Amino acid sequence: MEYKTLFIVDPAKSERIQLAKFVKHEKFTVLTFVALADCFKRVGILNPDLIVYVLRKGKTETQHMSVVKDKHKNVPFILVTTPDTLDVNLVQLKDKGFAAVHKAGNNEKVREIVIELLAPDGLAPRTETPHPVPHGFQPLPSVPA
Repeated sequence: MEYKTLFIVDPAKSERIQLAKFVKHEKFTVLTFVALADCFKRVGILNPDLIVYVLRKGKTETQHMSVVKDKHKNVPFILVTTPDTLDVNLVQLKDKGFAAVHKAGNNEKVREIVIELLAPDGLAPRTETPHPVPHGFQPLPSVPA
């Protein structure tokens, strides 16, 4: 499995970091952004293989997807709905030129779709072995006999 790049767009910092930790894997490069327009400012540096776009009322909504240029509409999108957002019309987005748009309601569904799209053969086993002694472990002082 080759390395894949995943962009997460969510204006809520704590939620954005939590989602990034939830979907991380050693073969995924995860970058987080506050706004969708920020993803495409420096396109030449890293191109996304997948964009997770968390919908939040008044901050990130489907109408903000108009900033996506035609050349980036072939990148798969996962739209994460929150309780305060309206229902998403995936057919309407596909009619606007988006090639692959998926909808998820929670982090587990996001992870499932991410693995399905970025690692269709399944995730590779971890190559690094855990350290036998946790970092920061301090042995107890020896007791004189």
